[in-house]
Amino acid sequence: MPEFKAGRNAAELLRQHKEIHKGMDIFEEYLNKCRSGETDFELSVLKTKMDSWGEVLWKHLDQEVKTLGVENMRKYWTVEEMRRMPM
Repeated sequence: MPEFKAGRNAAELLRQHKEIHKGMDIFEEYLNKCRSGETDFELSVLKTKMDSWGEVLWKHLDQEVKTLGVENMRKYWTVEEMRRMPM
């Protein structure tokens, strides 16, 4: 599939993954600081941290649904090949 080969589509998916993980790391760091008592929990701060990567997450999920949908997948693999894929 072109999405998993070097190129524009793959670069976009990888860029999205990096942005999502960066946001999740910041989100997790904030929650850990709240758990440890280092900082007070504030819902508005949590929302800001989530909003910083929410748009790219939804875009990425929408693209993955289309990319990994049956109509697209059958262009590249047979049903038998799909069954052998470790998932």
